[in-house]
Amino acid sequence: MSNNSREARLERRIANLYNDDEQFAAAKPDNAVSEAAGQPDLHLPDVVRTIMEGYANRPALGQRAVEYVTDAGRTTAKLAPRFETVTYGELWERVQAFAAALRSQPVDAGDRIAILGFTSVDYTVVDVATTQLGAVSVPLQTSAPQAQLQPIVAETEPVVVASSVDYLDDAVELILAAAQEPARLIVFDFQPQVDDQREALDAAKARLAGTSVVVETMADVLTRGRTLDAPRGVTSADDDPISLLVYTSGSTGAPKGAIYPESKVANMWRTVANSHWDDNQGVLPAISLAFLPMSHVMGRGILYGALAAGGTVNFAARSDLSTFLEDLALTRPTQLSFVPRIWDMLHQEYLSQSDGGATVDELRQSLLGGRFVTALTGSAPISPGLTTWVEECLDMHLLEGYGATEAGAVFVDG
Repeated sequence: MSNNSREARLERRIANLYNDDEQFAAAKPDNAVSEAAGQPDLHLPDVVRTIMEGYANRPALGQRAVEYVTDAGRTTAKLAPRFETVTYGELWERVQAFAAALRSQPVDAGDRIAILGFTSVDYTVVDVATTQLGAVSVPLQTSAPQAQLQPIVAETEPVVVASSVDYLDDAVELILAAAQEPARLIVFDFQPQVDDQREALDAAKARLAGTSVVVETMADVLTRGRTLDAPRGVTSADDDPISLLVYTSGSTGAPKGAIYPESKVANMWRTVANSHWDDNQGVLPAISLAFLPMSHVMGRGILYGALAAGGTVNFAARSDLSTFLEDLALTRPTQLSFVPRIWDMLHQEYLSQSDGGATVDELRQSLLGGRFVTALTGSAPISPGLTTWVEECLDMHLLEGYGATEAGAVFVDG
């Protein structure tokens, strides 16, 4: 290999990051944890437990900090220019409390939990808790109209609907239209200091007052669950029970659910199973920015692939990606796992800044954080011209994958 080759430059960059970047070095996957979680006889609940307990002291998830601002008697939340993180241990404690609060009240193994919201720390707590309950996670698309979501709710008959406060009106509509009412509506990402959010919660409770649905906040559930014994190793009696249902957008007719058995979901938490995308998955430090919905398999892969490797995932602050470039600069990801529209956004920003005299090297630092060691594009095809620009900008090969929203990767690099 030439000392001047792209591969050699990448190797030098990785070596320098291990020497000079404490956060990068601290995120190196632990082979012992990966091997323990990779045991083929482990069921999903225990695979997750192994990861959470093995990396207990590491930072797991990051969310933009907020500052509460009161103006004219109304309090709102303003984003602060930093991420606040929770450790694997803290995440695991919340997951166990959530699962303890809902076990058999009302969730039994095989029951469905529908989740409506943008990816976040709270969303992850709900989704991971389904693995400990032996339940089926049903992520709902926040961009889909009621006409597409209602058939999904009718088909899956969730016993719990968990909704971000931002989508609470939609969740209430789904519940009121359902032939079979869920037992609970759980509201997450709720900030009681914010007037609009308190009013949205009060309005939801009022609209559901004539039903049997119990409305709780995430804080209510966790408080109750902390007084109870957490479930351990709960699985269905089936050999490989359903653990996840990812529905299509409905663009080709009624939404159709892709069925993920427990074994396939468990593989999302195993580093060796994630290497079909990239040989470095599970080997190099994983610090990522999550921005895709959890109803998109690539979005789930970014989140759980990084957690499986003991990495850290920060969540984009806004689902419309209006904060994406700021989130990206604050995260300084080691993994650039994007879809074509994100690469195009970066290209447009590059053109804008380069007109002002910024160089490629400066943009690698200011825009991307300067410590990326893997790059892939997925979901939809990317144009040859954009691929060429990305590889020149990053000075590394761009892995190109193609797949479906509900089915994940179909092929990689052709």
